[in-house]
Amino acid sequence: MPVSGILARLQGKRPAYDTTDEVVRLLDEQYGRVRDTRLPLHLERAAHLEQLLSFQPGLVDARAAAADLALHAEALITAARSSGHEDLAERLVDTVEALNEAVSHLAAATRATVPVPQVPLAHAA
Repeated sequence: MPVSGILARLQGKRPAYDTTDEVVRLLDEQYGRVRDTRLPLHLERAAHLEQLLSFQPGLVDARAAAADLALHAEALITAARSSGHEDLAERLVDTVEALNEAVSHLAAATRATVPVPQVPLAHAA
């Protein structure tokens, strides 16, 4: 790692890499770390879910996390465009669309945890 990367880490920042190979390696290592540390935790917590309603809190949290990612990506689009990086902005547009779709799917899954749809009082007789 170059000296600039070491200095960035000492300041609590992530270093930026100059080559695609370094970025690919970084992303692969990051995914591996996240998978190895978070997946066992998620599996352990999910193993205790049995009742339909018990899935709801986790789905609400997952939707909020996905919505936050979508908003973060929107901000990155704005920053990329204002800096003249239109190619990056266009790639991020696809990312935002996918994240918003995930938010929508998570909302639908959350609604599906309600065991009996509520009937408006006007129709209950």
